[in-house]
Amino acid sequence: MKELIEQSNSLSSYKENNRTKIDEALVSLRLMKEVDDFLDINQISQRDLADNLDYSEAFISQLMSGTKKFNAAFINRFEKVYDIKIDFKIKSKNTSNYISRISNSHIEININILGLTHSENNFSFESKANEFFEFDSEYLTLES
Repeated sequence: MKELIEQSNSLSSYKENNRTKIDEALVSLRLMKEVDDFLDINQISQRDLADNLDYSEAFISQLMSGTKKFNAAFINRFEKVYDIKIDFKIKSKNTSNYISRISNSHIEININILGLTHSENNFSFESKANEFFEFDSEYLTLES
């Protein structure tokens, strides 16, 4: 029992002493997931990503394994080569905003388990919509 308490105290001490490094790694992991999803959706291998961005395969492998952290230079090159924009949002952890942005042509709704974005006549779900809704195409219409 004493050994278990010592291990618990040791783990707590490690977390306290390394909190900043742990938090930085978690931020990098969130971006890694987005990049990995992009590669899967677009059927791009890590080798192709390395070639397209003019990085070594080893560097891309280290980024995607979490050994190295993403930086502004990578993000900039990634956006330019693939003609995309990585969108960072600042939101409070303590509040629930269901509608996060409204403009003339764009409404974004955030729900804890489902993100829905509407722009012009297009809807996109961050998760698979059919996991949450049933659609009847006979009655489904989009209006501007």
